Parts: sequence; C-alpha cells; structure tokens
Amino acid sequence: MNQEDAVQQFLGERPGAEQLRDWRVTLEQRLRALQQERVKAPESAGALDPKISRLRDQISALQQEEAVTQFVEDSVRVTLAMGASADGVVEGEE
Repeated sequence: MNQEDAVQQFLGERPGAEQLRDWRVTLEQRLRALQQERVKAPESAGALDPKISRLRDQISALQQEEAVTQFVEDSVRVTLAMGASADGVVEGEE
C-alpha cells in the first residue's frame, strides 16, 4: 500500500486537505463577488450582509478543517516513512 492509499484509508469518507482547500477557495471567490456587489449597490446590503457573514463563517470552518486534515495527512505520511525507515525499506522501492 502506498502512502496516498494509506492516507485515504485513514481519512475514510472525509475529504482530503486538497479538496477542502478547493472548497475554501471557491467560497472566498464567492465572498469577494458578494463584497463587490455590496459596494456597487449599497442598497442591497440588507440582503447581502447575512450571506457575507455565513460565507465568512463557512470559510473559517473550512480553514480549520483543512489545517487539521493536513496535519493528519502529514502525520500518516511521517509515520509510514518512519516505519519504512525502521524496516530498512527505501522510499520508492515498495
């Protein structure tokens, strides 16, 4: 089993850090668009402000989940590398 398979197996059904990053970037783009729309049409602030607030909350949650998931992925990779090193297996020879 290679490292990426082990990471995916460990994560199970949860998305990986890269997927979380993609979702976060998409939400950040949407946030910027709403902020620009709000500047261009201040009269729409009442409708846009709650959406902007929710997007900020979602982005924050994704940032945290992304950081935790990246840590988990890195930990699995390091653990596998340490095990392979202890077993005398050179990376790439698996």
